[in-house]
Amino acid sequence: MKHNKLFRWSLIVLGSIIVIFALIIGGLLLKSSMEISSLSKLKLEDSPTAKYTNHMPENDEIFSWVEKLTKMGVRLPGTKAHEEAVNFVKSKFEEFKLENVHTESADTILWTASEWGLKVSGKTIDSYFMTHSFDTGNMGAFATPDGGLNSEIVYVGEGTENDFKKIDVKGKIVVADVEMGSVPTGLAKLAGHLYYDPNKTLSLFSSRIDPYSANTYPDNYYNALNNGAVGFVGILSNYIESNQFNNEDYSYLNGPMKIPGLWISKSAGKQVKEMIAKGSTDASITLVGERKTVQGSAVVAYLPGKSKETILVHSHHDSSTPGGVEDASGTSVVLALAKFYSQIPQEDREKTIIFTTMDTHFTGYQVHDEFIANHLQGQDNILVDVAVEHIAKEVVEDENGNIEFTGEVEPRVVFISDADSLIDITKEEIVRHRLDRSMILPATLLGDEVPTDADSFYHSDVPIISLVSGPIYLYDNMDTLDKVAKEELQPTTETFADIIWRLCGLPAEKFKSND
Repeated sequence: MKHNKLFRWSLIVLGSIIVIFALIIGGLLLKSSMEISSLSKLKLEDSPTAKYTNHMPENDEIFSWVEKLTKMGVRLPGTKAHEEAVNFVKSKFEEFKLENVHTESADTILWTASEWGLKVSGKTIDSYFMTHSFDTGNMGAFATPDGGLNSEIVYVGEGTENDFKKIDVKGKIVVADVEMGSVPTGLAKLAGHLYYDPNKTLSLFSSRIDPYSANTYPDNYYNALNNGAVGFVGILSNYIESNQFNNEDYSYLNGPMKIPGLWISKSAGKQVKEMIAKGSTDASITLVGERKTVQGSAVVAYLPGKSKETILVHSHHDSSTPGGVEDASGTSVVLALAKFYSQIPQEDREKTIIFTTMDTHFTGYQVHDEFIANHLQGQDNILVDVAVEHIAKEVVEDENGNIEFTGEVEPRVVFISDADSLIDITKEEIVRHRLDRSMILPATLLGDEVPTDADSFYHSDVPIISLVSGPIYLYDNMDTLDKVAKEELQPTTETFADIIWRLCGLPAEKFKSND
């Protein structure tokens, strides 16, 4: 009898908690809906820059810049494509008659691979190099022995510390599942400042694969390294059907990635795991390439206003892939903003604007650090960094592993510092311009690191308004011109033109954090 009474009380308590939780969520969603309804009354004809609309570059012109940058190819520092990108941006700033157009440089390391491969029991497995791996600490060439590095191959599941306790990997090639993280985008309705999805294309429980974070990786790589493995093969287990994932340099986490690494697709991973299970354990891994010191560059230009108080507008022009979305699209929006504002008389511009595009986004952010050293400690009174990246089309993978466009723009996030004025201005202009599938999130929502090119500025105590999106193909060689959401280029430029205009009219104290 007592047990029945306790059970009933437990149900009552649980039911009460669920009801309270539902009421809280319902209240938050209602408040958000009412705010968007109110903001939706804002009209384009009343926008801050409405009288200058004839100066705004249109989609075709902005897209032509995206196309030129993308056709240059992989724009890593130290490459011909990188040099072409720097010269292109510089020539555009000069064409727009911005002032003090110049480049600023910093040393960085270019990692390239010229040969790679994987064989299991003599059978070639389609693979792709793992960028920044096989870093012995020396500059110059690196190479596995002629004919590859031959050893036993072992599968360790996801490669957690416990997985490595179950199997001896010393002197062996390790194969591990790499699971990309998942971002619950629907929960941004509850955690964000704005969730603008007027056509209700995203459910409260929607989530997306996060290409920025491989979740189980690089921990499993370092576990293999620390347990004496001689090579690492990552299976892109929940990624699109591709092995061309151009990972970032994770040496800042646990030191140099000393052993050679390769990526294989989920279908190739299934094949390899089956071969190992059947006793095929002899393997060969090949990786040949070079590490060398090169120069990265920022292209910097000034547009003086009535005040020396400065708004920074930036993106990055480098890429580890053809980089249509990342980040020819963001660079081209910055160019469009520069062209737009260059046609407005100085007496109508309340603050100075610095336009810049940078590189070393994929090699350690050394150029960002150099820019910060030059400008934050100099005479420039930078009040905020407005960063624009990734104007992308959304894709899904069909049952055959092929990529299909959904017809929607990839959901976009604006990470923003905790300053009411910045938040309010950004909210209003996103809704005014109907920049749908947009959400505004606190810069600190995902932890200490802001997953955008504005991170260095944020950690230098510069407030940020940073637009980004994370399509699954972002670090893949399939980031080609067709992935760019062309029809969103001009609306994005118009939205940020109005945000910047209003920032120019904002007193300096309004940029400060709420705390």
